[in-house]
Amino acid sequence: MLRASACVLLLVLGNACGGGSSTPTPVTPTAPPSVTRLIVPSTTDPAITTYLNPHVAINPDPAVSAKNGLFLFLVGTGGQPQNQQLIQATGAARGYHVIGLMYPNTPSVGSLCDASPDPDAHWNVRREIITGQDVSALVAIAPAECLEHRLTALLTHLSNTYPTEGWGQYLTSGGIAWSKLTVAGHSQGGGHAAVLGKLHPLARVVCLSSPADWRTVPNLPATWYATPGLTGPDRTYGFSHQQDELVTWPMVTANWTAMGINAYGAAMDVDSGFAPYAGSHELTTNLAHAPTVAYPAPFHSATVVDAVTPKLGDGTPAYRPVWVHLCFP
Repeated sequence: MLRASACVLLLVLGNACGGGSSTPTPVTPTAPPSVTRLIVPSTTDPAITTYLNPHVAINPDPAVSAKNGLFLFLVGTGGQPQNQQLIQATGAARGYHVIGLMYPNTPSVGSLCDASPDPDAHWNVRREIITGQDVSALVAIAPAECLEHRLTALLTHLSNTYPTEGWGQYLTSGGIAWSKLTVAGHSQGGGHAAVLGKLHPLARVVCLSSPADWRTVPNLPATWYATPGLTGPDRTYGFSHQQDELVTWPMVTANWTAMGINAYGAAMDVDSGFAPYAGSHELTTNLAHAPTVAYPAPFHSATVVDAVTPKLGDGTPAYRPVWVHLCFP
């Protein structure tokens, strides 16, 4: 009776009585579904105690080919990543890992620096916000609060908490695997994206309604635009609205010229053109922003902020093809 029972058990397990065994059916691992997570910065490191609006993190859509690239999005002054999720969701749908990072983003860099007699004021303030190094008397950012530490802490948290989602590929023994990152930002965030491109070799830099750094005296673009960097103009792009209330079209194009991205052709109108926009790195629009109640500087924000970016009849963002071209090739 015991032997018969053992045979029944072995058959249930897929083995034949008498010592033989069947070949197990191979199991193909299933990629985890794409999930949008809101993560409070202090969750990733309790030393982070300010600017605690949540980060956004989205793993890639498993239904498309994985890009093995990270899209890092940086909001503008006073912005929150959760209010600019349309561009982030577009990245995940294209196969990218996506992070919308909360960082110290008030006051504006311009309010701190535009009238400073120091020609390098904007450069130093941005580097301190990014790295936490004490390089400017105009701002005080603790190392634990800086942009780069927040990103490292978030990637470490995601890699440890969701080990099957692939977040760990963007970390190295020396910190962040910068060459795998496309960094885009709106307004203040676009300036930080461009400075990160100076400091690190990025896959791409995308400046939305930005950068805005301008020296009131002598009424010229900030000096750092011409500083040699590790991400060249060939991988740097700009997209702005003709009616931008804060970073006017003449100002932003002067700044783009100082950055050298005008070398890739004249500015192209995305409203009447299609990708690849004749290879231009300077893109512009004049569409009406989405109707909203008393939204501040709506044209300035229309390039990417969910509440005011124009929508098509089916509700999809009108600028989705532009975002794909710039950020998610």
